[in-house]
Order: sequence, then structure tokens, then C-alpha cells
Amino acid sequence: MSLIQEKFSSLFSHFEVTTQARPDGGILLTLRSTEGRVFKRSISYQQLHNGDQLSWVISAIRRDLAEQASELPQISMLQSQQRFALPTYHSA
Repeated sequence: MSLIQEKFSSLFSHFEVTTQARPDGGILLTLRSTEGRVFKRSISYQQLHNGDQLSWVISAIRRDLAEQASELPQISMLQSQQRFALPTYHSA
């Protein structure tokens, strides 16, 4: 197991993690859940070797996994429940 695969395995311990090398130096990350769901993400060489970009990729993967698992609130729950009129201005 490569160091990169070990890192992703520790980050996503609820999944079976596999990585495949890509010709451009990046990887194809595959996460398989116990229910058989498969999630794939292509990660470039630059994203793997830049700390800020790698953090962003990990956050994006977590967000996408939460979205697939329907853990995100529905849009109606995110919208304001209180409606009010905009202010009206009159000239004097």
C-alpha cells in the first residue's frame, strides 16, 4: 500500500480505499462503502503535492460523500423562513 493510499485510508476509514496512478502523476481515488456504493475522484499531481489544495480536495470529497448520503439539509431548510417587504423610500 502506498503512502498516499494509507493517508486516504486513514481519512476515510469507513470506506475501502484504492488508488490508481494516472499518467500525469495524479491518482484516481476510489472509495467503496460497505453497501457497495462507489465514489471516484481524480486528483491531480499538483493537488496531491500542495497542502492547501489537498485540504480543499479532502473537504470537497467529504462534502460530496455527505451529499450522497443525504446528510445535507434540504434547500427549503436552508432558506429563510421569515419573509418581509423591502424598505420603501419616498422623496420629500
